[in-house]
Amino acid sequence: MNTYTVPRVQGTYADSLTALGLAKLLSALTGGRPVQLRLDGGRDAFILGSAEPSVGGAVGQLYEYIKTEKDKDAPADSYDYEKKKADRERFFKWQAVHKAEAKAGRYPDHTPPPSPNYSLFSSLVDMLKPINASGYTSAYRELASERRGEHFQIALEAFSGGDLPSEIAAAALKKRLKGNKTNEVSIVQIFNPMTGKGMNSPKANTIGMGQEKAPLVLEALKYAGWFVGAVAVTPRGSKDLKVLVAQAADIELDPLERLMNDFRSSFMGGGAIQVDILAALTLTETLLKYHELQDADWLNPAEVVTGFQTAYFQNLGSAKGVTNISFIALPNWVRLEDDAGRGEWLDILKEHRQIIRNLDESHSEESNLLEKYRDFLSGQDTQAFLEFLSDYGPHVLRLADRGKYALWVQTEHLRRVLNNMGRNDITSIISDNGFQSVAGAIRRATRTALYSRKLGNDRTYDVHYGLAQELKRSAVTKAKFMSALSDFVAEYMTENLRAADRGKKGRTPVTTEDLLAVGKLLDEHDSQMVAMLLIAYGYAKEPKDETPESVATPDHPDQAPQNQEENE
Repeated sequence: MNTYTVPRVQGTYADSLTALGLAKLLSALTGGRPVQLRLDGGRDAFILGSAEPSVGGAVGQLYEYIKTEKDKDAPADSYDYEKKKADRERFFKWQAVHKAEAKAGRYPDHTPPPSPNYSLFSSLVDMLKPINASGYTSAYRELASERRGEHFQIALEAFSGGDLPSEIAAAALKKRLKGNKTNEVSIVQIFNPMTGKGMNSPKANTIGMGQEKAPLVLEALKYAGWFVGAVAVTPRGSKDLKVLVAQAADIELDPLERLMNDFRSSFMGGGAIQVDILAALTLTETLLKYHELQDADWLNPAEVVTGFQTAYFQNLGSAKGVTNISFIALPNWVRLEDDAGRGEWLDILKEHRQIIRNLDESHSEESNLLEKYRDFLSGQDTQAFLEFLSDYGPHVLRLADRGKYALWVQTEHLRRVLNNMGRNDITSIISDNGFQSVAGAIRRATRTALYSRKLGNDRTYDVHYGLAQELKRSAVTKAKFMSALSDFVAEYMTENLRAADRGKKGRTPVTTEDLLAVGKLLDEHDSQMVAMLLIAYGYAKEPKDETPESVATPDHPDQAPQNQEENE
């Protein structure tokens, strides 16, 4: 087994692209033998393992050549971009007229749906203008020449140095190849988000306005890695570009390629914040489905792929510039104890995806909710998740009150996620009988009371609209929170007595033991955390509750969720 080291010197997805491209090259040079990619956190590098490569053997191209209308000398097997673009436009015109057939997946043979990989090609055409004169095409032609073995040897030498930092290896290669223009190509920003035209050196005496150069084959590896692990998305309502690249943790090249193809087929775009969240949730779902099919031995999807490295390219008119570089992690709280739990996790991830998709990023309140959820996901931040839940519950209550589509978090799903966050304090709080009793009272005074009015015109009990805000506001100290909670319980029990006096069906009471139990929790834990957990559970939907997600009323007609299934 030969090993190769790709240090993460840039700290962006450029390193991942290089590792993925090198894996693609090793696979080609070993006749398709397995190539293992592993992220070594201690050395901050990707370690690749493969059989002995044969540089002199027959090797196909590492990536596809993109043919545009200006390119009259393209290889016969090129990706015909103009034709693919026309086919795509024809499909969407047909889909607009034949919505029922499209929804059922019935497409005419002459109008197939576009490939989910289309955006990988269209983004390169847009960012590498003109692509036929770019390093992408010149590298393709050079690697098709009789000199390709020399280039491949350069790539293998660059990453077989073990602990030798790649910047030293690259510098040595540059020095050796200096003056040989066929061995270098300009670095472009879509593959290297930290590097653009000019200002590419930390030392002012070396700054120039030209583009940085690099050994041709090292850049070609990034081009090859692009088609293995990248996702290119145009966020809804913009002309910007969001690039996400999967960061391998411990996986072979072949299953990773299949996973990413399946991911692109099911991934749907959204707003700029939604794209990050939906990508992480969708890839986790894809990995869980792969686990079932392959009978894999890992229990946490993040053990296979850690997440996505991302870059946001803002449209500046004549060009696009990088405005943000970040990382979105796969949820560590998704862990399999056994095969039976896989279905429940898929249901939870589907619920979270639907919740995120139904939020409108153009509204400030809903944008804030999305930011809190992204903070929770990217940093596995329990506090951010509780902030999201305590604000999301009142939000859906307002939607339901207006007769709009309201997707509630389910209590069983909430319990599973919180118990897997690795916080023993949270587990002890939510398993407390007094906590569950008070949370149930909050649910009956808000969600249940509202639907009783909407569906049965039953006004026996008041709907406590501002309860969540009052509890959260008073949670600055234990005394203030306990006072606000006691006031609510007093009102709740008074309503119960009035209802009983009129012969109406009563609600489950809150006992003094329940309040004492909550008081004990406040002694042992942070009052704000207890408050947000009560709100989260109180505004969640019980599995036995069959209340529909949307309510039609004479004043508020039923509104289905907006269809946001746009695959960019």
